Amino acid sequence: MATRAASNLWLIDKAPIDEITRARLPSKEQVLLRYYHHHLEMGKTASGSRKAVVEEVLPFWSRAGIPTTTVIHAGTKLSKLVKAYNDLKKNKNKDRPKHRMGEEIFKGDLQEIFDLAHSSSLQRADVKDEDKEFLRSQREDRGESSMAGIDLVTAKKVEKQVERGTRLKRLREREDSDIARLTERAEIPSQSSSSSSSPVSTTSSPARGSRNQRKKLKQSPSISVKDLNLISTWDREKLSVRQATSTFAATAQVLGMDIGSMAVSKSTVHRARIAGREQAAEKIVELRNQEIPERLVLHWDGKLLPSLSGDTEDRIAILLTGEDDAEFLLGVPASSDSTGRNVAAVVLKEVDEAGVRDKIIAFCFDTTASNTGMLQGACIRIEQELGRSLLWLACRHHVYEVILKDVFEANLGSSSGPDIGIFKRLRD
Repeated sequence: MATRAASNLWLIDKAPIDEITRARLPSKEQVLLRYYHHHLEMGKTASGSRKAVVEEVLPFWSRAGIPTTTVIHAGTKLSKLVKAYNDLKKNKNKDRPKHRMGEEIFKGDLQEIFDLAHSSSLQRADVKDEDKEFLRSQREDRGESSMAGIDLVTAKKVEKQVERGTRLKRLREREDSDIARLTERAEIPSQSSSSSSSPVSTTSSPARGSRNQRKKLKQSPSISVKDLNLISTWDREKLSVRQATSTFAATAQVLGMDIGSMAVSKSTVHRARIAGREQAAEKIVELRNQEIPERLVLHWDGKLLPSLSGDTEDRIAILLTGEDDAEFLLGVPASSDSTGRNVAAVVLKEVDEAGVRDKIIAFCFDTTASNTGMLQGACIRIEQELGRSLLWLACRHHVYEVILKDVFEANLGSSSGPDIGIFKRLRD
């Protein structure tokens, strides 16, 4: 008993714990006790202890089906909790009312959950209502509710995420080792060739040697990390920075380049990709500043694309074509939704910025209801805004589908679903 009492933490009056148990979200007290178990009893550093505790706490939130903040933010929050405890401990011998009051407040707050929920957890549609209610009850009174059991679907999803993270980590380590190995291979020949140079070569004419070297360098192929074609290929193939660096190093070695004398690193490739994208964007702007024909066809098409936040958003590609194969990309702006009103507003905004309202004589579009609706369609709204009728160039692919649909129904009858009887019989 004396040994256990001696190991109790000041103010908390409990010893560090070996694990976090119970079917509730971890409390601040449990997190603090686990931190000091790693830090004091296992001898880990402060950062190592924070990392270990965060890795233990996050699965509780995943099990509850509640989105969490980032690992970095969770570590920062734990660091603030430890700092608050240490600040109180420094003043434990001071006999002032404010210090005693601070200790009582801190001790009372220890029973609250160590909240790692994402700021938008209660507003997100992908979070179940019962999970949101569980989070609210845990925040109000941690002892009122508990997790009845493990959600097998969520547990399987978390397990897959962990496996995917492990695979990505191994892949990155392998790519880093490949880059290092390629660099070593490129450095060894250059060192051996320089060390094995004969006295004859040193006594030869410097001018002649320099000419031969320049000729050799001129004839040998080269590759630059700033090449726009190379950068666009990386982006098109969706290569990560590590993958791009590895492929660049391997290509440079095959071409006989000295990687040891080149700046080949993930940071260099990352900066080159950013600069390349900026140059590509500037070229698009330059195309918009070219001389625009007097008669133009307006094209647009919408598509759901991933956003920076991880969700999907409606993007509308807007294009102008004219005589002599002229083609101008106005932009790919986002739209709040795909209704005819918003599509027309987004398209007209880009048209006005380009200043080509009076030059549009036709538009090309898909035959969706949001485009072709006779009252609220984007085509009708654009014509109303422009104040004149335009030539409608509906997508022939979709038009042919409508024609074939009528032919099919005239011969085989209408269908109420995707399973056509005659096709099923032929298949079977």
